[in-house]
Amino acid sequence: MRRYGPWLAAALVVASNLAAWRAAALNRSGEPEAVLVLTERELRLPEKQAENTALTLHLVFERWRERGDTEVREAGWFDRAKLESIGFECRKPMTPENGDYYRTRPPRATFAALELGEGASLESRLSVVDVDNDAAALRQRHPERRRVAIVEATAIMRYVSNPGQPPFLMGRVSAVLPPEINVPREWRGALEGLQSDDAQPGVSPPLQHEPRFRVTVAWGKRLEPWITKVELLTLEPAR
Repeated sequence: MRRYGPWLAAALVVASNLAAWRAAALNRSGEPEAVLVLTERELRLPEKQAENTALTLHLVFERWRERGDTEVREAGWFDRAKLESIGFECRKPMTPENGDYYRTRPPRATFAALELGEGASLESRLSVVDVDNDAAALRQRHPERRRVAIVEATAIMRYVSNPGQPPFLMGRVSAVLPPEINVPREWRGALEGLQSDDAQPGVSPPLQHEPRFRVTVAWGKRLEPWITKVELLTLEPAR
């Protein structure tokens, strides 16, 4: 049986690669589900890594940040009703005694509408504007395929208690999937020349300079993104 071991292992690798190729082909068949033109504000380069043969861009979107409960005065669109609509249990009374219950609810998988705005600052122009467990229903509410991408997401619930204000529940999207997008080989060299040695993994503050590249990203039938075009931008000289 041992002499068949290497052959079986090779066959499994081939089968796995074939399945991945078929999934990618299905995802990219027909018209894209969404196409967004993003810049370095929304797609961040990782730090340089020796002998790294792959390059991925980290997708950055604006979200409610953990800056302290006193800075959050209302739930906004991601309120208690929206939390319940995607499966969070919110029937317990909103009392301090139930605060720990709400704070410890596990995250839930859902779909999010990721909208590209018109912001002029150096922060990401992408923001989550809606969630739903039904991707088709979410797309029906947000039909602008050149401005809104429907993505897989992870949602969490927050119990907010401010002095002098009744406690309330609010939700936020803590992650979108996949969080990174692979750069095809033909554009890797151009972007690798822009990488620095001091990028902070997992940290995405606003850029300290104007965006240096523009990337066209398409999402397919399986809501998986891929890059269709990369353009380097000419920066205005400093005065």
